[in-house]
Amino acid sequence: MIAIKSIKQYYETNQELLTLMETFRQMVNECIRIGLKNNICNLKKLSSLHYKDLKYYNIQAKYKLTAMSQACGRISQMKYAIKQGKTPKSPYIQKPFLVSYYGFKINGRLLSIPIKNQETNPQKSIYVNIILNPHTQKILTNKSLKVKSFVITPQHINLCIQKKVEAIKYETAIGIDRNLRNVTIANNTKIIQYDMSNLPKIKQRFNKVLSSFKRNDHRIMQRIYSKLSRRKSRRTKQFLNRISKDIIQRARESKSIIILENLKGIRKLYKKGNGQGRNYRGIMNDWQFYELQRQIQYKANWEGIPVEFIDPKGTSQLCPICGFKVQEDKFQHRQLWCSNCKKSMDRDVLASLNISYKGWLRFIHPSCDAIEAMKGNLETPVILRVDASKLGMK
Repeated sequence: MIAIKSIKQYYETNQELLTLMETFRQMVNECIRIGLKNNICNLKKLSSLHYKDLKYYNIQAKYKLTAMSQACGRISQMKYAIKQGKTPKSPYIQKPFLVSYYGFKINGRLLSIPIKNQETNPQKSIYVNIILNPHTQKILTNKSLKVKSFVITPQHINLCIQKKVEAIKYETAIGIDRNLRNVTIANNTKIIQYDMSNLPKIKQRFNKVLSSFKRNDHRIMQRIYSKLSRRKSRRTKQFLNRISKDIIQRARESKSIIILENLKGIRKLYKKGNGQGRNYRGIMNDWQFYELQRQIQYKANWEGIPVEFIDPKGTSQLCPICGFKVQEDKFQHRQLWCSNCKKSMDRDVLASLNISYKGWLRFIHPSCDAIEAMKGNLETPVILRVDASKLGMK
């Protein structure tokens, strides 16, 4: 199994690289124009028919095929959006960038990028060097990693790395229930609940700062909004990174498969006209459930841990101990009452246990009804409360 992820770092650019990135951008846009005009989104067809149209660009031949590949991908993405009934974004690129799959070199602490051919010997290239930071150098010291490509912009570099991993032989399942203010994970031995109440507060502080801006200047407002949006995004991703990292570590130690709910289309529940308040819709539409899923998926893939999805229907309706239907507990908030077991249980804990059971039965023992073996000692489950903001901090 091949695992892929990227390393991002900032750097100081120069005029030669900026010129190369701008030429590459123009070449990609030209390929997009040709593809749209002739209704072509296949790389083989586009390169065979229109490769000669790029002869006017003063750039190495190795970048031309990459530009065509980028153009075909953007055209295909636009066509898929139209097929789904969505309004597609313009496929044309506005900012300079450069992508390459071959021709570059990693020389210790330097990334060498070819920019042009030598005049005396056209078979050889002239390179520009970019210094890699200590974090990137430390990762690349692993001999099992291979750098496949890079994406460079005027601000940062992304190196795509890959390695071969062996899928773990999982023995149990970890069910993950994602909510606005907490994430609960459970298996047959342990229940852990991560407090995420700080994430809605980040959004509230962001809106409060924006509302305090009174100057009627669109350009300055747009600049401030972009700056605050980037800050909010960084804080949110850092917060979720701690949770996903801890979940992957626990899954690796317990040799578990990770089970998530398939929440595709959940945003439709919080559209205007559904009878919900504006503030409530704003909070729920800012819920970062997919960002957590994205981080868990790529980190699990890097460690060889399988990630599977199940239908969320009914995960909060049945008791995980006896299987009877539960009811709302009128005396306790977010508690569900089982009339058969005579017990009250947190609805998020109950959902995570049911997700774990469903995943265990489907992906580990699909041919036998061994639910009792999975329940273990859940008559009196112990819930470990974890403050996610303090994970990984010393």
